[in-house]
Amino acid sequence: MSGPRPLADRLEVAAPALAAVLARLVSRAPARVRGRALEAAFDRARDAFNRGDLEVVFALFSEDVEYVPPPTLYTGPPISGRDAVLEFWEDQLGRFRSSSIENLSLEEAGPGRFVRRAALRHVPDGGGDPLEYVIIQTTELRRGLVVRQVNELDPAS
Repeated sequence: MSGPRPLADRLEVAAPALAAVLARLVSRAPARVRGRALEAAFDRARDAFNRGDLEVVFALFSEDVEYVPPPTLYTGPPISGRDAVLEFWEDQLGRFRSSSIENLSLEEAGPGRFVRRAALRHVPDGGGDPLEYVIIQTTELRRGLVVRQVNELDPAS
């Protein structure tokens, strides 16, 4: 990880239960407020991923989260559990010299359900062409925690 963590990231890692309560409160706010908060949260996740701070990225994943990784990186059954998801991404990022994500779009698809389009780029350690792909990521929250996240390749890309 490079660079200091922003205050909101430090809060999520140190007190995920409190952060989950705040997320539940925001979910009851007017649509415009929810939209700004949602965009800020996904921007913070993007920034944490781009600096390699996976602990922040997955801080609000439930202990028993069901996670489907991008099919470009994994074709097995869903991964169960926050620790297993964190381990998966640590292994993946260890394979590359650098990895980055860029948010392309974000929408609230229903109560506690969000759909994000994002472009990922992984640069191999030994050189060669980068691995680039676009995902459609569906995230489901319950009580302010991510309980399910599915990553599919964007067929339009």
